[in-house]
Amino acid sequence: MLEIASQITICLLLAALIGFIMGYIVGKSSRKKAPKETAEAETVNTKEELKTPKSSAIEKVTETLEAVETQKGGIKPELLNRAKDGKKDALTQIKGIGPKMEAQLNEVGIYHFEQIANWSEENIKWLEQNTTFAHRAKKDLWINQAKALV
Repeated sequence: MLEIASQITICLLLAALIGFIMGYIVGKSSRKKAPKETAEAETVNTKEELKTPKSSAIEKVTETLEAVETQKGGIKPELLNRAKDGKKDALTQIKGIGPKMEAQLNEVGIYHFEQIANWSEENIKWLEQNTTFAHRAKKDLWINQAKALV
């Protein structure tokens, strides 16, 4: 009995030692990052005048973002700000889309069967990287169902 108790004690001491070592490593690495974060905060808090960007600069940033999105994989599908003619399709007619999923789709900018029916593999890749529901689109064959409903 005493032998088991001593083995348990040794294991607990080893676990505590490992915990202290890991805590020291994590604490040391977070201390290195902290001065950088405060330096950035000080830079932001300085009272310099901010200039509004020119439209050409905004266009360049937009082009760069689109290029980065394409490099990540996929092409952004057609997304709308609101439903055409103010009437959205009942996306819940597609198997795998319930009321909550329909709300998520609408939030992203997908309101019509036609939008889903026009998705390509590149659009699915983009959706996989930028949304949480793209796996369901593949699994439940939303594109085929949407084409049948259009």
